[in-house]
Amino acid sequence: MKKITGIFFAFLTLKCVYYSLYASSIAGFNMTGAPSEGNCSSCHIGNTNPDKQGSITILINGENNHSTFMPDSIYNIEVISTNPGTSKFGFAVNARFKGISFNNAGTFINIGDSGVSVSDYVTHNQYGNTGLNTKKWRFKWQAPKNPENESITFYAAGVMANNDNNTQGDKVYLDSINLQQLKTSLKEEAWKQNIFLRQTESALTLTSPFDLKSLKLYNIQGTEITYSITEAGKGNYLIYPISAQNCIIIVSVQTNLGWWTTKVLF
Repeated sequence: MKKITGIFFAFLTLKCVYYSLYASSIAGFNMTGAPSEGNCSSCHIGNTNPDKQGSITILINGENNHSTFMPDSIYNIEVISTNPGTSKFGFAVNARFKGISFNNAGTFINIGDSGVSVSDYVTHNQYGNTGLNTKKWRFKWQAPKNPENESITFYAAGVMANNDNNTQGDKVYLDSINLQQLKTSLKEEAWKQNIFLRQTESALTLTSPFDLKSLKLYNIQGTEITYSITEAGKGNYLIYPISAQNCIIIVSVQTNLGWWTTKVLF
């Protein structure tokens, strides 16, 4: 019996070492902390969110409090993992409809970050697991064209590893962010907020009663477009997209009420 126990313990030890080496290249499937699914602490032994020193944060279009999505629209996603003294990082992110497990909501898009692997979920790979105190990963997400329901939540799990090639002593942090589908059309949403966008031959004229906090332009592929802007009287702005002729561009305006987004043919 002692011999069998010893063999079994040795097998578990080898398995953990193997997984530790494997996990340094890619995270386990469905290990994001989504409901009814696992998280990284099942192998990186310890409690989740063990202290306030470390964190993992999901940013959508640069915001950690983004709250809405439009069907079929493309969003910039950034995951930031932070812990003082850590040089080995890992993460996994997925998106889930409310009440539906193991079924991804929308489509993740790799934007050329060699440290990211994209499938039904997003994770680091062997080229994206090192940093000094912090690590960032970037990719895009396209909202589903016909959502199964109006609520989508992003779940993220991050590992701050102590780099000793075993599963002991690592830290695991979790984060999530919920998005609700905008129920009104783009025109109705603009009308509600009294935001108007008019097009001339060489510029877009934006009228808004709110302070213009930020403005972003994207082409239909989700690539950000550079622009110049001139204030033309109170609440009116002339926007000159650069190298964006004859294409569909997405204008995202951050107002006091949050982000407002529309598409225009330019």
